[in-house]
Amino acid sequence: MSENAVVFKGTKEGLYILIKEDMDLDKIKYNLNDKIKPSKRFFEGAKIVNFKGKKLTKEEFEELKELVENDYGMLVLGEYTQDSDMLTDKEDAKEHMNYEKLPYDNVVQDKVLMLRATVRSGQLIEFIGNIVIIGDVNPGAQIKATGSIVIMGTMRGVAHAGSNGDYGAYVAALNLLPAQIRIGDIITRSPDGLGVRTSVPEMAVVKRGMIFVEPYLPNR
Repeated sequence: MSENAVVFKGTKEGLYILIKEDMDLDKIKYNLNDKIKPSKRFFEGAKIVNFKGKKLTKEEFEELKELVENDYGMLVLGEYTQDSDMLTDKEDAKEHMNYEKLPYDNVVQDKVLMLRATVRSGQLIEFIGNIVIIGDVNPGAQIKATGSIVIMGTMRGVAHAGSNGDYGAYVAALNLLPAQIRIGDIITRSPDGLGVRTSVPEMAVVKRGMIFVEPYLPNR
């Protein structure tokens, strides 16, 4: 089953659970379990604003709400609304439709901060969305994003992606040599698999409740 059939998206309001349109209830449950179970302790107490994407029936909504609250210790803040398709406004609906039309997996549409500069020691770059740095991040610098972080240079500082609890976020760099990487509440530091120079660009992702570093173009 597609690993992006159910996606957790962090916003300033909290977490949303995005569900693809073609998913039936059993598949939704399977994918939720696949996403949450390996990192259950990191999701406990998380606040879910609502479900988005697939138009759920009231029975499906109540069943999913009961599942995430009783089985995973999360709290669903939103209520069921029959005619909203679980989308909060027209902009969200437009984003969802565009996402469905894209002919690729692993596509996320969100706000992006692009910065062409060297981020120096003592500097903090923080943004609600994704951050792209065209340049180096020096030791002692910090990059913090609710989405993913991409460094078109050498990353030697501290990177915190998915700061609102989005474990689907990642950190990628041409040279990934960080002092620390954090995705959601999961932290890894050098030399725990980090800080080793390689000849290929790399990305840090969460798998099975841990941060793994791998080539970000594995088929090239």
